[in-house]
Amino acid sequence: MSGNIGTSKSKKSVEWYTPSWVFERLALNFDLDPASPHDMDTAVPAVSKYTIFDDGLSRSWSGCVWLNPPYGKTTPIWMSKMVEHNNGIALVFSRIDAKWFQNALVAASAVLFVSGRIQFVPGIENITKKSRCGAGSAFFAFGDECANALSNLRDRGFFIMPLNDASRGC
Repeated sequence: MSGNIGTSKSKKSVEWYTPSWVFERLALNFDLDPASPHDMDTAVPAVSKYTIFDDGLSRSWSGCVWLNPPYGKTTPIWMSKMVEHNNGIALVFSRIDAKWFQNALVAASAVLFVSGRIQFVPGIENITKKSRCGAGSAFFAFGDECANALSNLRDRGFFIMPLNDASRGC
């Protein structure tokens, strides 16, 4: 993850970082990472990064956003902001039964359900723990440029481009 898992503003973080191969394959530069860790550089190719101390949820977002939000009860809030922003790529747990997930599915330009588990890079607090995620993951792309970039990962799972409202029918 690029962001903190917990909501505590302590100086210690409990984080997992997105592996660099994701960004190499996306071949996309981001303008902002609003959920970036405060205590370690990551592979996220973003011009600006907000940490937990900057409160990326309350700040305005601009340009193409990379979002790997804190996983937990604030995930729906982060994803709602991403849907509203509508320009970027988000990496989250695949929680297809959750309302926030379904709202993102409807709004996204493309979605990739990752096959298997992503091997995350452990943060300082997790250095001796397994780095495999405890659940499946999904990428959401918002905007054509991001959907095209996400298609570079189509071999890593099930890639879809949701139907727009005009093409839905019986």
